[in-house]
Amino acid sequence: MRQQMALGSFIFGLSRDFAYSGLVRSSSGGWVDLNILTSKPKSSQTGQALETLSISGKSMYAVAMQRLDELRALQALRVPLPLVDGIGRNWGLWRIDSVSETQSEIIDDGTAMLNSWTILLSEFVNA
Repeated sequence: MRQQMALGSFIFGLSRDFAYSGLVRSSSGGWVDLNILTSKPKSSQTGQALETLSISGKSMYAVAMQRLDELRALQALRVPLPLVDGIGRNWGLWRIDSVSETQSEIIDDGTAMLNSWTILLSEFVNA
């Protein structure tokens, strides 16, 4: 089965009708600027911050609502999860910081025909 990414037991991909269309990876070099009254700011190294990932997409029908509930159940475990991409690269452990969704085109039984969603992850490093 093809997949874009696996977060713990959760699989992102077309095979589960829950593929993402955007991924933003952010990392910081750990630099901050300290303002100096009489000159330019002084650069200081405070240590590298955790990397973050923002994974977003649009999914349809009740299956999207079910997949988001699965992600929230993983989030409720409050444990770091391994992240592995579709080519087998291990990204290490990540925590689920937030799961957000916007439901639209809702039909009479409350099913959202379209769900726009974003998952925010932070790297988990406790070494």
